Amino acid sequence: MNPLDLVFRPIKNITQAVVMPFKALFVVGLCALINLMTSPGHWWFQWVALGMGIAVVVALARGAKSLLLLALLFFGGRWVYRRYGAQAKAQFDAWAERTQPQAAQVVQALRNVATPAR
Repeated sequence: MNPLDLVFRPIKNITQAVVMPFKALFVVGLCALINLMTSPGHWWFQWVALGMGIAVVVALARGAKSLLLLALLFFGGRWVYRRYGAQAKAQFDAWAERTQPQAAQVVQALRNVATPAR
């Protein structure tokens, strides 16, 4: 599984929820036009409309799920920030600064691995 899917899938789901109804209208309209020109007494495009309707409902459900997830993340983050505030953010930033190695330390560690001790 691609880890970037966790980032881009909600965007894709919301985009599909917006675009899919227009795609369905185009496809069903085109099929209805073809049906009218080829066999006007037999309405087969209704099955295309049914299938595209199912696709639209699924796309809207996925988009709603993604929007709900993003809303929960937003409100959860807002609650955490209000509860613990800027002081907790400053403490976390200080901890992250202490724990992240500096570039010189990384280069030195790589040099020590490249040249074994004698």
